[in-house]
Amino acid sequence: MSSAGIFSSAQSRSDGMQQLAWRLYLLSITTSFLVVIEPALCDLIFMIGLVVFGFSRPKTTSFLSGAATTGVLLYLIFSVISLFFVQYNPIGAYRAVLIEFYMIGLFVMTAYYARTRGDEAFRAILLALVIGGVLASIVTVVALLDLIPNSDIFYRGEGVRNRVKATFKDPNVFGPFLVPSILFVTWILVESKRYRFLALGVLGMLLISLVSTFSRGAWVHALFSLMVMAGALLALRSTSRAVFSIILYLAIAICLVVLLFLDRIVAGLADTFFADRLSLQSYDTTRFAFVADATVQILRHPLGIGPVQARFVYGYLPHNTFIAFAMHNGIFACIGLILIYGSSLFRCATKVMDQRPGWTKYALILSVLMGLLVLMMVVGAIHWRHMYVVCGLAFGVYASDRALPEGRLWPRKQVLPTRSRPTGLIVNRPNQANHIGHWSEH
Repeated sequence: MSSAGIFSSAQSRSDGMQQLAWRLYLLSITTSFLVVIEPALCDLIFMIGLVVFGFSRPKTTSFLSGAATTGVLLYLIFSVISLFFVQYNPIGAYRAVLIEFYMIGLFVMTAYYARTRGDEAFRAILLALVIGGVLASIVTVVALLDLIPNSDIFYRGEGVRNRVKATFKDPNVFGPFLVPSILFVTWILVESKRYRFLALGVLGMLLISLVSTFSRGAWVHALFSLMVMAGALLALRSTSRAVFSIILYLAIAICLVVLLFLDRIVAGLADTFFADRLSLQSYDTTRFAFVADATVQILRHPLGIGPVQARFVYGYLPHNTFIAFAMHNGIFACIGLILIYGSSLFRCATKVMDQRPGWTKYALILSVLMGLLVLMMVVGAIHWRHMYVVCGLAFGVYASDRALPEGRLWPRKQVLPTRSRPTGLIVNRPNQANHIGHWSEH
């Protein structure tokens, strides 16, 4: 066999391994809703995909900004250093740092795929999240209608049927997980006549799940992100103006009706769980005091006290992602997180302002990140998988302003010539034309 033939065969095998790794990655995102048991199925699939990716020949490309790369290094290095200060539950602390390495791996791989596969990766990753959200919503409906014995396991608390957690450990994680899917499906509903009715049904299921979590933070996150997305498209994109105007007028009409019958509505909701969740909770007045005290402790221990130590050392956990991370892993690790998140926000905002083709995809990512940032001020989200996925999407290269392609939802597979096809491996499709020449862009 000639050297050219050997090289072609090796390249084909590498392409097949990359395609297999990509599909395993998508499968891990799709199953990321099933996390009630750790290690979750999605984690195991992701690790297998990472091993497969390691045996391929990945494209050499710069896919992270300098700030994000610096953030990754600070995040990981000082998270490891914080382990030297662990006093209680060392196994839990080591496990937490391993999870943080995994989260960074998820962020890096998402950024790599979003950079090298562009619009295809954006669409596929968000559709994978939507599928996961729909499957979790089916579990929500099963729980609400009590269709199986012992459906109480899908609620938070033993024997208390109020807040649905579905296949998650907590409703406050389940709710925010649904928000990127809700925004993406809303965009499809606005833009795609072909999939409008399907999108409407999916959106209804996702909203039922979101409401059923009774997570106030998730509600605010969804509302704020939808407002940012709608504002960007209304102000800067005329094709969406008509549909969003109708939605806006409908919302105004609903608000007017609510105001007219406010007394009756309040009386009807009195002494209900919904009214209780809308009111100030007993722990709301203390959580901010914990944040203030945690800030003082961070200054006393700038390298952190070690992961999962706060409850043992101080008897509380501050409900703020950045404060809690800085308390546990140190100030420099928290700066790393801020650099990762901040560079993702900055890149999306810059792309939106540039108004080049593909900017609407950055607008969707930006709206999710901004809403999530508000939520992170009052919850701990350091181990939320979808947060790192959305941050990774910010580093993609997008050339189309459509949520879905004009034709098929999934393009037909292109088959390589027989002589260059490896046996028993999945063959990678050639790169789309709009991806070429953009891999080094920041």
